[in-house]
Amino acid sequence: MKYDLIQGLDKKISKLIMGNDNQTDFDEAAKLWDHWIEVGGNAFDNAHIYGDGSMEALLGKWHRKRNNLDEIVIIAKGAHTPNCDPKGLSQQLTESLDRLQMESADIYIMHRDNLEIPVDEFVDALNEEKNKGRVKIFGGSNWTLERFEEANKWAEENNKTKLNILNNNLALCKMINPLWNGCISSNDDKILHYLEETQTAHLSWSSQGRGYFLQDDVTQKIEDKITSDESSWRKPGEHSSGPLSCFDSEDNRERKKRVFELAQKKGAESQNIAGAWPIHMKFPSFALIGPRIIEELDSSLKNLEVELTEEEVNCLNLQK
Repeated sequence: MKYDLIQGLDKKISKLIMGNDNQTDFDEAAKLWDHWIEVGGNAFDNAHIYGDGSMEALLGKWHRKRNNLDEIVIIAKGAHTPNCDPKGLSQQLTESLDRLQMESADIYIMHRDNLEIPVDEFVDALNEEKNKGRVKIFGGSNWTLERFEEANKWAEENNKTKLNILNNNLALCKMINPLWNGCISSNDDKILHYLEETQTAHLSWSSQGRGYFLQDDVTQKIEDKITSDESSWRKPGEHSSGPLSCFDSEDNRERKKRVFELAQKKGAESQNIAGAWPIHMKFPSFALIGPRIIEELDSSLKNLEVELTEEEVNCLNLQK
């Protein structure tokens, strides 16, 4: 395992972070999480909306049984639309901490932004939760660079703690259609420059492009399955969240071509080349993964074995 640090947190954090959005059975989840600990993983990404809270409850039960809360890093996310306001933030954090059976989240992340609310109100709410001891450090998910900078400028001018984590999509394939409504990609020159210049930590979701860098026929099967699985509950007007509908473009096809060429050169799998890209940034960069079973986890661990030079990182992203 590889680790990094985020300013304000006294625990090292595994570069890969376990996404807790797909486990429904305690025994199966425990097998996966026990293996995660065995291979050196220690970070878990959770959200108030995942499984209507059932997945937070599973993790809470697991860490209680293992008595390992001090050894792991738990990320809590909340304030998702339509409850993206200071009141909703506080209420959902209370519920999440109760489900997770803990008094304070190591990292708290707002799941969405709400442009109708001035950033100072969110900064105040986040600082209040930190002052209460209910969160240690905090950030925002699916925030634009403009709002993120505005929030931190106001925090500096008013002697408040800043947001020091951005949790957007950061995959080698640039998102051309949001995976879900309100989603934002950090694979943008201005955002990447800001993260490097300020050394702001970034936690990337869908860091491997949902299978976009697999063989074309496999990618199409993933697309079809996601479309089929979500057809019963997707709201009118919402697009599919498959790899092709969200990522397929002329530029991304060129990125995929370069990934396959480099994979052949390095004797690695294309998916692991793509999965290694987000964690080779010049700022504290972490990648969320979502394995359902141990075999999928072991496959993602191979991302850590891939070493990319600065030239390769830039070339893969069409910067050379």
